[in-house]
Amino acid sequence: MSFATPLYLALLAVGAPLLLVFLVWTWRLKQKAVAQFVRSRLLAQLTVGVSAWRQQAKRAMLYAAALVLLLALARPRIGFDEQEAHGSGLDIIVCFDVSRSMAATDIKPDRLTRAKLAAQDLAKSAKGDRLGLVPFAGTAFLQCPLALDPEAFRQSVGALDTETIPDPGTAMVEAIREARMGFRQESGATRVILVMTDGEDHEPRAVEAAKEAYADGIRVFTIGIGTPAGEVLRTADPYGNPVFVRDETGNPVRSRLNEKLLADVAAAGGGFYLPMQNAQTMRTLYERGLAPLPRGDFAGGKVRQWHERFQWPLALAVVLLLAEFLYPEVRRAAAMRPSDGAGDVGSNEATGGKR
Repeated sequence: MSFATPLYLALLAVGAPLLLVFLVWTWRLKQKAVAQFVRSRLLAQLTVGVSAWRQQAKRAMLYAAALVLLLALARPRIGFDEQEAHGSGLDIIVCFDVSRSMAATDIKPDRLTRAKLAAQDLAKSAKGDRLGLVPFAGTAFLQCPLALDPEAFRQSVGALDTETIPDPGTAMVEAIREARMGFRQESGATRVILVMTDGEDHEPRAVEAAKEAYADGIRVFTIGIGTPAGEVLRTADPYGNPVFVRDETGNPVRSRLNEKLLADVAAAGGGFYLPMQNAQTMRTLYERGLAPLPRGDFAGGKVRQWHERFQWPLALAVVLLLAEFLYPEVRRAAAMRPSDGAGDVGSNEATGGKR
């Protein structure tokens, strides 16, 4: 079992106790207001046949209906069919920098978070394309092989952080070579490597690696994460206090965006460089750089087609709401039988209070 929109599960977990507290509070407020405006002697006559248990049951139905409605919005999925996926598009492998410098906050909230959001934007634009992921720092590895299923790519990107690869450094050369090994020569699709980094490459020959990829028919594009002014890197000490990252000589380390290197790498790889500026950067990259490239036909392997079961909790919510609407607060037998107290009051009024 899985959920297509799990955000509503979090809302359900937070909202369930809050809604329960609200219903209890409004019930007590109602009882207090009735007690203030109606004398206790007349309250029994005015509420003849009204069942407090039935009132509570109606509120319980409303509460349950609200919860299952949120469950329906989460779109539960039970069971799936595996189908052979076919498509026509590009093969794109994203080389994603997860080195310590990506924790810098010269772009908000920080470089890593902005890069992850940009990669998610790419997945939205690259419909019909196969996406793969190679995180890199001091080393690189293929975390998400090429697949037509964008959800696998999104989940892989969401799991990235600066601890994904503990080796320090920024091995851009190794990342490009690892991405080249992740392509399938027989696919026939145009192959693209997208490098997302601040460009602090601690290895030479990144430009040569891009040239080798281009000679093999692979286009290389680069996205710069950060600012040329940069920021002094910080980390936490064993007590959780922020401290500066220092070099061998004891000076604070300032991380800067190396735009020249990224532009040279992209030019050598037959692509172009773009700095990460706003939410439109990835759309610009796709429309100007990737969309004009020739597509290829390929089989994307097995894709799971989940069976959505949101209809079940939705139907239950409708039943609960109808039951709450039709369920009376007054017991039928009590409603049809006038109370003795009410009869006495009516008799007194008719006789002027004389017996």
